[in-house]
Amino acid sequence: MCAQRYTIKLAKCKFNCVLFSIFVVEMKKQVKETNEKRSECPISCTMDLVGDKWSLLIIRDLLYLGKSTYNEFLSSNENISTNILNDRLVKLTEVGLITYSGTAKRKKYELTKMGKDLKPVLESVAVFGIKHSTADKAFLQKVKSVMNL
Repeated sequence: MCAQRYTIKLAKCKFNCVLFSIFVVEMKKQVKETNEKRSECPISCTMDLVGDKWSLLIIRDLLYLGKSTYNEFLSSNENISTNILNDRLVKLTEVGLITYSGTAKRKKYELTKMGKDLKPVLESVAVFGIKHSTADKAFLQKVKSVMNL
């Protein structure tokens, strides 16, 4: 009876390992598919890298607010959720916009040269936002000052 239980457990383990292996292969295919360009348009290619609000806000925090750790990003006023923050940090690292040093629990992030090249993009977005914003004038002046606009 004991040998039979062991055989069943071993068979389940092997089956689960096979399923996991198939899952990993499929996930790698999906990652490759999502990393493919939709077109050669430079705007489209840039949007593929940073086309969501959280990515640009993380880059903003690195570039202008001096934030560099997971908890510092988490403390931003926009209240990013932990799973989205982790996902975006991984994505930005994979595409080469940010890098990190330190241990797994104490990563310190910084912009790469390519990430720093987004500065004029953020400045243009900020100028547009300031021009069309209904926010408090004092707050907008503070934004201008921090970004040297």
